[in-house]
Amino acid sequence: MENEPKLVKVNCSFCGKEIECPEDMLEKSEKHMCFECFQSVNRNKLPRDLSKVHVDIPMDKLNEVIPEEMTNAVVKEAFPDVWQERKKELKEISKKEIAKEMFGEGAYIAIKSMMQALKDEAEKEDMINKK
Repeated sequence: MENEPKLVKVNCSFCGKEIECPEDMLEKSEKHMCFECFQSVNRNKLPRDLSKVHVDIPMDKLNEVIPEEMTNAVVKEAFPDVWQERKKELKEISKKEIAKEMFGEGAYIAIKSMMQALKDEAEKEDMINKK
């Protein structure tokens, strides 16, 4: 329990509902969002930098939400680059081959991101242990 962050009450920036926010996120967050607003909000109306929006996601919903949101973010960020780099090649192959290539790119990006997250976490642990 001593490693759990202190929670403070804030209001959802979209509907006004009272939600909880980890105290250490108060300075990082420009907006707060309850889970209900998160599920229904038009993603195009959110700030471009979603890292500045604290979303109060119930623990039992994390396994549903995080993979979907990460997938959407990777597609949004990576697809334009992949398309730009390989457009000519991709236009010349079958739809099946395109699907295979895009699946491969997605798997590569997902694994690379997961490995980077594990590395970052290990470095964070090292820093804590050195203190």
